[in-house]
Amino acid sequence: MKIRGILFLVMSAATAFGHDTEAELPFGRGHSHESFIGHVHVGWESHYASEGRDSLDGDSLWTASAEFCWEHLAGGIWCGSSPDQSYDELQLTLGLSQEIGDVEFYGGYTYLRFPFDGTDDHELGAGLVWSELPLGLALAVDVSYSSEAEGYFAEFSMSREFQLSDQWTLESAGVFGVNEGYVSDGHDGANHFAFGLSTEYALTESCSILSYVSYSWAVGRESGAPGDELLVDFFHGGFGLQWSF
Repeated sequence: MKIRGILFLVMSAATAFGHDTEAELPFGRGHSHESFIGHVHVGWESHYASEGRDSLDGDSLWTASAEFCWEHLAGGIWCGSSPDQSYDELQLTLGLSQEIGDVEFYGGYTYLRFPFDGTDDHELGAGLVWSELPLGLALAVDVSYSSEAEGYFAEFSMSREFQLSDQWTLESAGVFGVNEGYVSDGHDGANHFAFGLSTEYALTESCSILSYVSYSWAVGRESGAPGDELLVDFFHGGFGLQWSF
């Protein structure tokens, strides 16, 4: 139930899916804009990767989202549904960002609703992105706190973007996750490591194809912890369409 960072989508067009896929930078780092901008996404993911876990135990997920950004304010709506089992999720997010030099700070609130079982959650998220590092690298830290679990989950990511052509960009990223009570029945401490590639190919000025592949490795898994049953090594990928306005 981690904050999926809908507010982050406006910065990283190569990450097309409404939550942060394991080896991609988290979504909520929207740069400040003087004018209103927005995105609409639809996509499919082979697995629902969250907190290093194969959350739907190998089943896939269809997603749709809409995001906006104006000056320092960003927000949006994200929904996901599995065609393989009874699972639905809705997220509403609102956040703020501020840049100081090459570092951008951001924070936000997300309401999560799970219609399939009638539960919900409230999450607070915060983080930073330090760009313009040597070799074109960017460092990001993202922390989410769940009021339901009364715990937090942190992810540290390093990424680099490559401009393959005027229309095609490629991003590589590594992510290290730490659980501290967020997955309440899982182990605390080092949780997982993931590495992946994401791409964006511009069909027109306003429409792009997005895709990603990623592999996640479990770290510190405890066989007797119920929350660690889905913390496994697994490969996943996905694709989608993005419309900008």
